[in-house]
Amino acid sequence: MSVTPASHPACLELLLKYDKPVPRYTSFPTAAAFHDGVGPDDLAAQLGRPTKAPLSLYLHLPFCRNACWYCGCNRITTQAGSKVVVPYLEALAKELALVERASGNKRSLAQLHWGGGTPNYLTSAEMAQLWGQIESHFDLASDLEASIELNPEFLSRDGVLSLRRLGFNRVSFGIQDADPDVQAAVNRVVPAEQLRRVMDWLRQADFASVNVDLICGLPRQTPERFAATLELVQQLQPDRIALFSFAYLPEQLPLQRKIAAADLPDQPQRLLMLQDAQRRLSAGGYDAIGMDHYALRGDALAEAARQGTLHRNFQGYTTGGELELLGVGVSAISQFPNLFSQNLRQLKAYVQALEAGRLPVERGLVVSDPELLERRSIIRNLMCRFQEQVDPLRFATEWLDLQALEADGLVKLQVGGEIFVTDQGRWLIRTIASLFDPAQRLRASGSRLV
Repeated sequence: MSVTPASHPACLELLLKYDKPVPRYTSFPTAAAFHDGVGPDDLAAQLGRPTKAPLSLYLHLPFCRNACWYCGCNRITTQAGSKVVVPYLEALAKELALVERASGNKRSLAQLHWGGGTPNYLTSAEMAQLWGQIESHFDLASDLEASIELNPEFLSRDGVLSLRRLGFNRVSFGIQDADPDVQAAVNRVVPAEQLRRVMDWLRQADFASVNVDLICGLPRQTPERFAATLELVQQLQPDRIALFSFAYLPEQLPLQRKIAAADLPDQPQRLLMLQDAQRRLSAGGYDAIGMDHYALRGDALAEAARQGTLHRNFQGYTTGGELELLGVGVSAISQFPNLFSQNLRQLKAYVQALEAGRLPVERGLVVSDPELLERRSIIRNLMCRFQEQVDPLRFATEWLDLQALEADGLVKLQVGGEIFVTDQGRWLIRTIASLFDPAQRLRASGSRLV
């Protein structure tokens, strides 16, 4: 179902009232619960379980030419090009071989995603080599959903066509903000003319879906400047839009110390920008999915939201259902029904593990507690279906808190334990879901809503 614009003044007050650190719930339990008691043997045992179910494969390519100062990703800034890429491809080949060996056969791939870093840091020849490595260790489904994250600054028409010929059919690229002053303030300068060219090339190449990323709350951003960015995005007409609120964490992310706190917009300005985005995009044919994702009403993601088949994993909202997610590459996370595992986060240690013939797992989490699994299901349904049914007696504390949210118009409750998230409540869906997270009750963590 589509979301009506949250234009009532109370929405501003509610966002301020509930604006506290909350996880994004791309998983539950969250990555904050990972520990080093999970290692290579756990992942190998998981991969060795007999199954004919297809996989979703995430491949992490960490290299960037320049550092974007807002970035919190695991990335390596270097101008070395193939000097760093070639050894990394060799390491990936070893990891893929270890995965196939542990699996005992070639798994089928239904989804493939290359993220980073900057995947198009690789040359077309290096990308073709990596694609070939994947093909040699997996059976690619005939309707494979293959997506890649791109930096539009370094894209050419030939590069776009090469990606399409390789087999990619979905693309995501970051705009963040199109204003030159804002771009300069975060060291991410891509002229609007280049953004238009890139979108034209992607459409000419007939990609099935194009997503763009935007960030609200960047330095030197104003409602007027962000409105101009939104106008450009509406002209580009991407199929999907991810609109994130900037999490300023200079203590945790040293790169963000290059951003002056005084240059950041205040909360009222952020709220105005978020509201304007909601109004413009809803009026322009997009359905709001949660607080920070939008999709054209004919897009598969919007259709999944309407049909109640939306799913959420470490890549955000997806149509992939309950596919097991295998992460390959430095820092990549794998997500199985009862196991999370994360690869080593330092490149040198990652390569050394593979040279020793070990799956490069650093940490993770085994989830077998029935109560945690139940809470995972509740949180997932709230985040993806915006409704759920619980036992009000068993979840008495949570039900009491939900009643307070009902008084603020964020949810509607029924005597039998049914929870329905309202249109205004979708702006605060992470807050609603967090009621069922015991760790969040003990200590608030995550990023702020605004």
